[in-house]
Parts: sequence; C-alpha cells; structure tokens
Amino acid sequence: MSIWIVTTGNSDVLLKKDKNWGSLYSEVRYNLECTEFASPTQKDTYNKEAGYTVPARVLGLVYENKPDYYESDLEFPLLDTYYQYFVEQSIKPERIIILLTDQSQIFNQDKLIYEKCPYWQDTCTLKPLLEWYLQRKFDCQLEFLYLAPKNDNNGIDNWNETLSLVEEAFCKLDFNPLKPVYVSHQAGTPAISSAIQFVSLGRFQKVKFLVSNEYFDENYEHQSKSEAIESSNYWRGMQIQKAKQLIIKGLPAAAKEILTDIVDDEVMDEINKVVDLFNIKSSFPKGQEFEAKSAVSRIVISLDLIEIFFNQENYIQGIALLNATQETFLKAAIISQKRKNNDSLLNLSSIVDWDRDGLFIKSQNNLSQLNIPQNITLFLKSLNFPIPVYNEYDFPFWEKYQKESHRRFKLNNTRQFKWLCELKQDFKPWEVLSWSCQYQREREDDLRNQLLHNLLGVDKTELLDYILGYNKGSIKVFLGDIQQKTDESSKKINEVEVAYQQNVKSKFLKSLKLFGLSQETTIENKLQIKLRQIADHIN
Repeated sequence: MSIWIVTTGNSDVLLKKDKNWGSLYSEVRYNLECTEFASPTQKDTYNKEAGYTVPARVLGLVYENKPDYYESDLEFPLLDTYYQYFVEQSIKPERIIILLTDQSQIFNQDKLIYEKCPYWQDTCTLKPLLEWYLQRKFDCQLEFLYLAPKNDNNGIDNWNETLSLVEEAFCKLDFNPLKPVYVSHQAGTPAISSAIQFVSLGRFQKVKFLVSNEYFDENYEHQSKSEAIESSNYWRGMQIQKAKQLIIKGLPAAAKEILTDIVDDEVMDEINKVVDLFNIKSSFPKGQEFEAKSAVSRIVISLDLIEIFFNQENYIQGIALLNATQETFLKAAIISQKRKNNDSLLNLSSIVDWDRDGLFIKSQNNLSQLNIPQNITLFLKSLNFPIPVYNEYDFPFWEKYQKESHRRFKLNNTRQFKWLCELKQDFKPWEVLSWSCQYQREREDDLRNQLLHNLLGVDKTELLDYILGYNKGSIKVFLGDIQQKTDESSKKINEVEVAYQQNVKSKFLKSLKLFGLSQETTIENKLQIKLRQIADHIN
C-alpha cells in the first residue's frame, strides 16, 4: 500500500463539450463577483475533441451541485494518465492527498471583477468534481489540503510564500515513513511544483515522482504516458542543477561538496582543478614559485578571480587578492627586465632575490661575483635603481646595507614601484597601484590595512573610491557617467564591474604586455567562461 500526493491546476478538469455550459453558467453567473467571463476556450483550435478550458474556480462553482452532468460534460486528462500508471503497475494507493489552492484572502473586491485575476484560477471549488472522479477510480481514503496564502503581496506564484505553505501543509500529514509515497507535482504554478519537489525529498524516505510525458504516436495522435522517477535520480538531478549554478557563480568548492559521489571522476577532476585555481595553486613545479613565468600565470588568473569576487560582492576577498596581485606584479616585472652593464646585458634577476620574505637587492658579497664596480651606489644607479635619500623610510636600512657587505636590502612596495617607473618611462600605472605604493598616504583610506589589521568592513562606495585611487571627485564623475549610460540603455549597470575593468584590469593587462610578461589584452573573463563550460559538461 502507498500514498499518492497530487497537485491540481487550472486546466486539470476540462469540458468535453460546451453544449450545457450556457444554461448551467447562467444559474450562478450573478452570484460571481465577475460576470463577464468569456465562453469556454477550445484547448486545440484544430481539434474540438480536445475539450474546452474554463477558469477552475468558475468551473467548480458551476458544476458543484450538478453531479448528473459530470459523466457527460467533464474529463480529467492528467489524472487519467496517472490512473493508467497505477493500473498497469497493479498499485493500489491507500491514501490520496490532493492539494487545492485558495487565494480568496489576498484579493479584494476591486480585483475580483477582472476575469484575469489569479483568484479565478484557484482549484478549491473543484473538490466535489475531484472527489467524484477519484472515488470511481480508487477505493481509498481521500484527503484535501489547501494552499491558502495570507500575505497580500505574495500569491501561489511566489516561491518563498508557496514553499512555506507547502511545508505547513505537509506538517499536517500523518504517515508511515516506511510506506512508499508517489508525488505528482506537474499541475499548478512553477512555485508549487518546485516547493512540492523540495519538501517531498526532505520529508519522505521512499518517494517516487509520478510524472506525465506527452508524445505523438505513429499516427501523429497526441498521447500521454506516466512514469515514476526514483527520488534518487530526481535528487541527483536537483543536486546537479544546484551545483551548476554554484560553479557559474564562482563557488566551485561549494559545488564540489554537493557533487561528491554523484558525478564521475573526470568531472570531479575538472572541478578540483578550478578549486585549485581559486586557491591560486600554481601548476608550476615546486621551486619555481618566485620566477616571472610562474608569477604571471598566477597574476592573470587572479585578475579574473578578483572580478568574480567583486561581482559576488565578496569585496574583502577581492581587495586582499588585488593587493597581493599588484605586489606580485611589481616583483615579477622587475626580475624580468634586462639592463646593460659594461656593454653586456644583465638580467635583473641576477641582482635581486625573490623569496617568501619579499624582494631584496643581493648582498655586496653576492654581487661581487658579477664583476661590478666597487661603488655599489653607482652600479645600481646604472640600472635605474632609485637610491633612497635620508628623509625616506628605508634610508637607515640602505645605510646599513652599504656598510655591511653580507646584508641584503629589502625593497618595499614604494621602492619597487619607483624602480619600475624608472625602468620603463612609458609605464602608466593604474590609479590604485600608484596610490597603494605611496608610503605617505592616508591610512584611514587604506582599505587593505583597515581590513587586515582592524577587521573593518567595506561597502560598495568605499570600494569604488579605492578602485579609482582616491582621486578627488573621481567617484562622483564616474557614478555620473554610469547613470547616464543607464538612462540611455535602460539597463542596470554593475558599477563595481565597470570600475574594475576600466580602471584596473584593462590597464593591468596593458602593463603586463609592456613589460613583456604577457600578450593578453582582452578583459574578457576567461575563468568565468571556463566555469560555464564545466557546468555545461555536468550531466
């Protein structure tokens, strides 16, 4: 024995013919708030035998006290298909639970005078018609549950409201969890169908979804046939759809958690690779992390990742990664450059050390192996290195470096930035890079420092100001341009995405090309494209 839960919709009870409609409707017409309903509509204009549709509430009110006409006038095509399945499978439901809709509490008289009001699509008045049909077909207990929204703004087409109504209705059910439950959820609004699926999977242990499939036979006649889908297959499909959306949104780790043991190893390998990308896990062998080629690979990935984080409104992650990407760029760009020394080219990578502690000018003992002049200052000046002066933060360390031949000189971001600008006179840094490399700057504005050292939050306006480099008045001009474009196109524009692409990403990519680090110039988010391809590949 089993339980069958079935939803109802506006077209689940049809008129076989409209011969008796006029006289029957006239008996109740003036009891209805709306008196101007059109005649029954042919379901198929090319086939009168397909029947006629009438708003469900009206049909129920017209026929509720006319059982003598049920056999001749009414048909139940969807229920017929379900019934045929039970017959073919020799299944006899012990209970049938029918969900009806009633939106009478959320529509006032002013709205009920219109025939298109959703109120007239309600199925609550179909109860006597459905009872008549099901009692003739099944010898079992019938129970009716009502989905009756009370929030004026949310009817049964509202997903959140309907989910709450379905959960509330199912809580009233007393059932044996060991008995199989068949659920037919195709009738009704998409919100009802979705809610029934979701709640059924969570509430019933042995659930099968009984669905009707329509097709054309060899004579091109329209036919319907039901099949029961195992909840495991149904659940798997729903999990996959959720995982696909998570991947597309840039949350592959969350998708991985859902898809474990659901998809094959090939798909999981692809997802693991993307998860590694989101963790900036380099594909280069260990020991090459501080080489320019490896660093550039991480930079290009990070530029796409930052955009994804900003679009997700994960501003803190985006800011932290942007700062790390800029600092990595400074180091990679410096070590990749060459300069003349005694009529021969000298790689700057032989002058500096890059390790986990940062970028350093090598000790004089190490540099002596390059046959450089005795005066280290003149040598570095020949390489366009900006020598610290006495009023700068790192000048004391520079003095120690000159005096102690074993000491390395650490290059802070400001020193690296100045050197890079000297190495390439045509280098045009983007605003936030220039601002963040100033040692003397307003610490109150430094989002990175405020986030990392004080755990302070950030909103969109603060982020935009940061991306634009705190240029006075720039955010007002930028937002004005965005508003103008929005007015012209009538489309909502993502201000953060535009600001990042125009003021950071595009300029960043041009700089990578200028320093010979990458030929990529398009701002198209290749990581986002890859995520979509992976999502499409999952089935």
